[in-house]
Amino acid sequence: MTSSDGGHGMGEWPIGRKLATGFAALACVCSLVALFGWVIGSRELSGFGIASRPPWPLTGIGYLTLSLGFLAAILGKLKEARLLWGAPLLIATASLVQNGFGIDIGTDQLLFRESIQGFPFAHPGRPGATPTTIFLLLGIAGYASSSGRWQHDAVASLIASCALGVAMASAMLIVFAAPDDPVARLYTISVPSALIGTLLTLAYVFWHSSFGWVRLLSSDRPRGRLLQLLLPAVLIFPVLPSLAETFMQSANLLSPLSAKLLVVLGNILAVGLITYWAITRVAKEQKALLGTMEALRISEERLATATSAHELGVFEWDVATGRLEWSPGTEQRLGLVAGSLSTFDSWRAQIEPQDAQRIIDTIARTVAEHADTFSFRYRFLQANGNVRAVEGSSRAFYDKEGNLIRTVGVILDVTERDEREAELRARAAQLRSILETVPDAMVVIDEDGNIRQFSAAAEALWGYRAEDVLGRRLTLLAAADEREAAEAGLRQFARTRETSPVGRPAPVTGETADGRRFPMEIRTSLARFDGKTLVTIFFRDISERLATEERLSDLSTELAHVSRQSAMSELAADIAHELNQPLSATANFLAAARMLINNGEGGERVAEMLQHGADQTQRAGQIIRRLRDFTQGGDVEMRIESVERTIRDAVELVLVGTSQFHIRVDFDLDSAAQQIYADRIQVQQVLVNLLRNANDALRTLPKGERQITIASRKVEDDMVEIEVSDTGPGIPDSILEQLFSRFTTTKSGGGGMGIGLSISKRIIESHGGALTAENRPGGGATFRFTLPAVEEGVE
Repeated sequence: MTSSDGGHGMGEWPIGRKLATGFAALACVCSLVALFGWVIGSRELSGFGIASRPPWPLTGIGYLTLSLGFLAAILGKLKEARLLWGAPLLIATASLVQNGFGIDIGTDQLLFRESIQGFPFAHPGRPGATPTTIFLLLGIAGYASSSGRWQHDAVASLIASCALGVAMASAMLIVFAAPDDPVARLYTISVPSALIGTLLTLAYVFWHSSFGWVRLLSSDRPRGRLLQLLLPAVLIFPVLPSLAETFMQSANLLSPLSAKLLVVLGNILAVGLITYWAITRVAKEQKALLGTMEALRISEERLATATSAHELGVFEWDVATGRLEWSPGTEQRLGLVAGSLSTFDSWRAQIEPQDAQRIIDTIARTVAEHADTFSFRYRFLQANGNVRAVEGSSRAFYDKEGNLIRTVGVILDVTERDEREAELRARAAQLRSILETVPDAMVVIDEDGNIRQFSAAAEALWGYRAEDVLGRRLTLLAAADEREAAEAGLRQFARTRETSPVGRPAPVTGETADGRRFPMEIRTSLARFDGKTLVTIFFRDISERLATEERLSDLSTELAHVSRQSAMSELAADIAHELNQPLSATANFLAAARMLINNGEGGERVAEMLQHGADQTQRAGQIIRRLRDFTQGGDVEMRIESVERTIRDAVELVLVGTSQFHIRVDFDLDSAAQQIYADRIQVQQVLVNLLRNANDALRTLPKGERQITIASRKVEDDMVEIEVSDTGPGIPDSILEQLFSRFTTTKSGGGGMGIGLSISKRIIESHGGALTAENRPGGGATFRFTLPAVEEGVE
């Protein structure tokens, strides 16, 4: 017991301390009443109704100071208690010295001398043997207990038991001892003295309720309640027959023999009643105890099942002995042999040294803070080299001095969870590394359209810092004139949780922090988890790509124009020869008409000659116009064209002036494939290229074998296929595989640039078709290309 206990309210005290306080206070009141009787000269008041045997004044003072000392000690005032206990010890010492050495030091009649001298005793006023014994026993016990070293020692319990025995025996002597008995004369005391001594002894006993039998008596458990009822019965019932015997003898109601028989029968009856009642109560308590034990067993089985299902391990560590106890199966689940963790040292030897030191530091910190619980985490080292990670918490229990005596806790194997978390951390780090190095800007938005992540590439692209845009709307990154449409798209996504398109690139326009607009291409992807949706968007600035494509388109158009001019330059001589014929014919018809006019012939012949000259002039004009259309540059003009007209114009353009080569052209045109959607000039450029190549290949053959066949037909996917075949020597295998590559030519002697077929392939592919080439089984080559078909009547 320490002085700090004095600050607690009575409501917080255990029942033992409350009883001790009550007994000490009652003893103090009884002492004051006895002393007050001496003050007012009332022996009846001092002796509690027995005027012949009141307690002496020194005895009353001793009992009063002893009572006050116990009250002070119970309330935590130990210094005051020790001072008060000095008075009864001094009174007891003086009495022992005077009785032992046969001297009188004059202390017996210091108070109320005249009143004390009237009593017929050998040493009136001197405390008797019983009060002296009680003063010594309880005074020494009080000093010993207040020192804090004997609170749990058997000596303190022995002293209290002896004091209680002396008080009870003295009380019994008052009732049953014969007046002439020398022992009775020595130890018989007054009623107040016996009562106060018994009260003080009980106060001391209940003050130290840590004594085993006192704890049991003051507890609320069944055995404690049984003892609380049984102890008074055992003390009272045997006294009742003796009291009855004394009363009947004094009243001469029975003979001595009859009174003795009555006492024996009364004692037998009392013992039987007490025994029957005790056995009955014990049986009931035993039955209740068995039910409690069964419920406890079922509860323990449930706990064991629950811990096993969740793979929890329960342990208890006794700090004093170092003993560790584990729930069944715990050590095996950790890959250890059962019983290998039976002590703290064996546990410490099988975990990581750093973890062991960290846990020891945690326990030391917990004890220093007097905390109720602490948490821990450590790793077991298995014999096969593997490591098992566990975590858990424990409840700490302390003694009254604040020393840790034991802990009870649980552990959980978290090895697999740690491995998954480590794998997730590695993946997250890898993903961050990828996102930091990927050239495309990445933006992650939530289902409400707010920005949640903004990559470094996105910062470089838009000129915003990530912390400036996080939490803001995605429309911040769009061009000012497109933000309303972008906001509408976000609202639609919030309703449907679908983006359009997802996974496919879509062109949009962005706007940087400084107001610069730029075209970009986006790809989106959805991720759903825990009922939430995140959209990852990759942005790619396509400004340079569009500029490059535009430059390439211009270069390709210009190259195609140059190719057409190159082709026409090669045909210039043949065209000049072809133009010479209609022009010469026109000159001849005009000369004939002039001669007819000069000869006075009629107007009909002249008109006929002039008409023939006009026809030849128109023929020459058609050749020149067709040549001009073919060689002029300009933008691509896609429209519906006639298949037959386009093919025949190209044939007439190529075969102008080549009649001397005796090349026969055959047509096999499908009536079901009459219209195409294309740029007529570009398609004719392809046909001119193919026809010229065929013309060059046929010149080396005999005149009767020179033939070109042009065919058309409808194919699948609403396409028209045009085929150009010749009877020439075909294409060498070494050239066929790379025929459409630039600067590849079949003409010998450097007769071509090697770009005609490459340009032709590009033209057809830009129309959505394909250009292929192969050798004919019977000799010669075949070129095929496809163009979009148009049904009749379509505008």
